[in-house]
Amino acid sequence: MEVWKYRVLGSLAALLLLLAIVFPFTQTETEEAGMADGALVGGIKEAPAGQDNDLHVVDLARYAVNEHNNKANALLEFENVVKVKQQVVAGTMYHITLQVNEGGAKKLYDAKVWEKQWENFKELKEFKPVEGGASA
Repeated sequence: MEVWKYRVLGSLAALLLLLAIVFPFTQTETEEAGMADGALVGGIKEAPAGQDNDLHVVDLARYAVNEHNNKANALLEFENVVKVKQQVVAGTMYHITLQVNEGGAKKLYDAKVWEKQWENFKELKEFKPVEGGASA
């Protein structure tokens, strides 16, 4: 009867040792799968090259300026998109740096536009001037 107990304990110890060796590797592979392109899932990442000229992004930037003008009773005129970043949320959050004409002066603003294309939904979440954002 004593031998049986030692065999069970030995098997249990071997199983725990195997789990201790294998578990860290599976955890690392799972974490790396979430960071395949060097960014965290849900993290903000640079948009693909050339997307700052993409018509959809330009439309979102124009939407952001129009929404800001309506909310703040402002008269900003959209000029162009300077930089775009994207974040996957429940949809996509676009972080757009854009240039506007404000009373003859060119200025830079950062806008965050949340979009769910499948619901035909978009919302301006933030619109603020870039620090030192006067543009030549």
